[in-house]
Amino acid sequence: MLTPIFAQETLEADEHVNVLKNFVLRLNDTELATDVILSQDLLTAKNLDADLQEYLLASIDEIRINVQSKDIGKFEYINFMQAGRRETNDIDLEGIDPKQVYFVRYLKRFVFAAVIQDKKIASVTLVSKGNNQAHFVFY
Repeated sequence: MLTPIFAQETLEADEHVNVLKNFVLRLNDTELATDVILSQDLLTAKNLDADLQEYLLASIDEIRINVQSKDIGKFEYINFMQAGRRETNDIDLEGIDPKQVYFVRYLKRFVFAAVIQDKKIASVTLVSKGNNQAHFVFY
């Protein structure tokens, strides 16, 4: 009886990974404008004010630079639960379902983390270093 639930969770996880892989491919596409990525790949409020939109575009550009400087064929896509405590210790979930949180990792180092909701990226954050905790911001 538990098999259908497990199968459903596996399908959802596969779908989340596909959303994340597609996002990385689009970030790596130098012909694609950042505002197009924002409007098509990220889940945002209907009326995003200009300051928040500018901040979000800058954040995407920063992640984009990190992605484009690497061989995306070597990226790993892992969920929060697979990442392990040491790697996730500086991430503050603040009530977010860990099944929706994924990491993009390159050569055993984290590049960025994302929250996947409704087949889109709901939030991204660069993984923090040091004693600070990384927080997910929703727009």
